[in-house]
Amino acid sequence: MENNSLSIHNIEDAADHMLFLLKHMLNVNTIIISINAGLSEPIHKFYNRYKEFAQGDEGLSLLENIGALILLNNNKTLRVSNINDHDTSEELEYIRTKGVHSFIGIPLVFEDGRSYGTICVMDQAAGEYGEEDVKMLYALAIFLTYLIELEQKSDSAERRIQTKNDLFSMLSHELRTPMNGIVGMTDLMLTTEMNEQQKYYMEIINESNSRLLEFLNDMLEFSKMEAGELSVEEEPFDLISTLEETVYLFSTKALEKNLEVVLNTDSEVPLYVVGDAMKVRQIIMNLLNNAVKFTHEGEIFVELKLLPARDDEQVCVKIAIQDTGIGIEEEKLNLLFNKYTQVHDENTIHHYGGTGLGLAICKHLAELMGGHIQALSKKGEGSTFEITLFLNKYSNLPSIPFETEVLAGKNILVIDDNLTSLQVISSMLEDWGVHVASTQNPTQVFQWISDGLDFDLILIDKDIGGLNAITMAEQISKLTTHKKLSLFLLAPIGTNLDDETKSLFESIIIKPIRKLHLLNTILSLPNHNKSTDEL
Repeated sequence: MENNSLSIHNIEDAADHMLFLLKHMLNVNTIIISINAGLSEPIHKFYNRYKEFAQGDEGLSLLENIGALILLNNNKTLRVSNINDHDTSEELEYIRTKGVHSFIGIPLVFEDGRSYGTICVMDQAAGEYGEEDVKMLYALAIFLTYLIELEQKSDSAERRIQTKNDLFSMLSHELRTPMNGIVGMTDLMLTTEMNEQQKYYMEIINESNSRLLEFLNDMLEFSKMEAGELSVEEEPFDLISTLEETVYLFSTKALEKNLEVVLNTDSEVPLYVVGDAMKVRQIIMNLLNNAVKFTHEGEIFVELKLLPARDDEQVCVKIAIQDTGIGIEEEKLNLLFNKYTQVHDENTIHHYGGTGLGLAICKHLAELMGGHIQALSKKGEGSTFEITLFLNKYSNLPSIPFETEVLAGKNILVIDDNLTSLQVISSMLEDWGVHVASTQNPTQVFQWISDGLDFDLILIDKDIGGLNAITMAEQISKLTTHKKLSLFLLAPIGTNLDDETKSLFESIIIKPIRKLHLLNTILSLPNHNKSTDEL
């Protein structure tokens, strides 16, 4: 059973962490960590990836025989790629009868030469363990031995935990430095001329780089949490812009999966608040990364709402991130925020990967800032994560510096085949006093115009109901030859548009829509001479 504590309190915790690292770093069937370093109770950790053939007493018997062979090998590392290739012995014969045909045994040797445990990996099939595998296991054995000695010698439990976490932090830093170089060179290679096969290989390398960097970043953040090194900054920042910019970072990746990203911000949220912008951004990034990863069709809806505050000097907000992804079984929801926990099915056709630390970090950061996080989900329908934060007021400025009825009297038509997007855009416009007509049906638009309904502006989604915006704009222009009608194109971020397409529209509004950008663009129309600077 994996240790879900966020701290390393003792050697057993360290062995749990070591087992977690090994099972992700080595493709072996069985891992056993055994420690007996003057402890009241020996520590034995087992892991089987496929076939369970080394558990309990049987696993300990296997380990005893491997340990005996290590002693015969002068207490040095023993690598056996195929038992059948070695001279027979009583120990090897016993190991063979238990179904093991290859193994590596690394003794945990102290400075004075004493051996107080073993790290062992084994397989039921003969296999070639590389020199790099042996070196890595040897390095981890030295690291674990150091932790054991530290546990025995240190008088202060607080100092022991701090020292061990410093080591984890150092390892993460040291690994990130060469990884950043690999990522940079991979990015450069992707810009060069390659054939299809080479490009395919480089894309695999690039994806692997991203996953490893994510793992290292999570481990570094986790080590800081365990060491108690995280503190909350109290600085003024623009909460709405922080949210919008973070959503934009993930919108291009969502577009690659043909996902709609919809953003809605409450007009009552103050322009500036006082808090820790970096930690707020990190929570949003982790949740958006999960939303994009686990959603294969549909949409991601991000909403910022103002909630009642505890007092006049405080601002309470809720950030909700809702997706139409694979969802989570209800009985697994209580496990979500445990460390090293992944609740998606292992037998799915999609390989999601990850460290299982992201949500644990989100929970820790939210609570560090005095807030909280919760999850709602239904398998097969999607998930919603809600973060409630208590921030301090910076000034009494409203979020958008103009009166509510700034567009009073305007008639605007919105055409979007995504219902959530259609409702959010319509609600924005209605808050500004606009008379809004909205539809998901292009035929309805042509009917309204033919019936003589008059509009000051039409917002058209790039692709709607199988009809692209170019064709729709051309048909609308033919129906309104008596009047110059303003047309705005709603296009996802990262969309490439040619000059001919751009010429059909008065402006391009990037989706997900930033509220202030939409308003300023409408106010800049020739028939509307106000601007937000004048209001």
